[in-house]
Amino acid sequence: MQRTTPRLVVAGLVLTALLTACSPAAGPGPTPSSPTGGTAPEGEPEVAETPAPPTAAEVRATGTPVPSGALTLVVRADLETGTVAVEPQPDGSVAATVPVWARTTPPALAASVAAPEGTTFEPQVDGSVVLRDAGGAFVGGLAPVTATSEDDARLRATFDVVAPDLLTVSVSPGLPGGTFDAPASARVWFGTAVLESAEWGEREGGRSLAVDPTPWARAGGLAAQDGTWAAVVAQEPEADSTTMRDQFLCHAVGAPDKDTWNLEPWRPDAGSLATLAARCNPE
Repeated sequence: MQRTTPRLVVAGLVLTALLTACSPAAGPGPTPSSPTGGTAPEGEPEVAETPAPPTAAEVRATGTPVPSGALTLVVRADLETGTVAVEPQPDGSVAATVPVWARTTPPALAASVAAPEGTTFEPQVDGSVVLRDAGGAFVGGLAPVTATSEDDARLRATFDVVAPDLLTVSVSPGLPGGTFDAPASARVWFGTAVLESAEWGEREGGRSLAVDPTPWARAGGLAAQDGTWAAVVAQEPEADSTTMRDQFLCHAVGAPDKDTWNLEPWRPDAGSLATLAARCNPE
């Protein structure tokens, strides 16, 4: 029978110990980095899971009506104890304010917003949202959502369309790695009326269309521009020209608070950039 030398025994024991130390621990339990939804490892902040948003039908059945003109959105706060504060505005628009559960990551789901059946949300690149009917016509819109915190922390709020007739409002710190621990709220501003008036008159150089948008239309971003221009053309078809359109957009971007946006059909078609450079009055 072959004998094992003490040197080989020692080498075998050392190799076994090394293999044991390098092998992962047995057992079905998750590693510390696994997203279990339970208590975070000691020294790391707990991260709450984001609940799945409700369906549009659930929001319409349980949320708070937010009416503007002939349309009514329904807003449901994410917090079970949160209430939606509805503030009608003089121009017929309405603001809805909802509380936000402060947390860092992932973004806090503040609210869900359902459109009336048969209408759809169309997000714009600036964060505003157009509401269209079944035929694709503008029937209302949402200005970019805003959020504020009682400790003046910088916050970022966004709309996210999760279904054609449903969107959510999310709030997160405005700076990477930032936090907001104080009470916060998000403001949703919904409008359907876009024009106070649009009247022809005479100004230097010839005829001029004085357009007076509503306060919501002046602040509602691309969604409001879409609806306001459509309303101008519907009321005054003569305004439907490239130069009038460029003058309109110039006022919407560069002079939204001007008493009236004066659009002249006789001005040259200089292009949008040249119109901006000419302070909306190309010659």
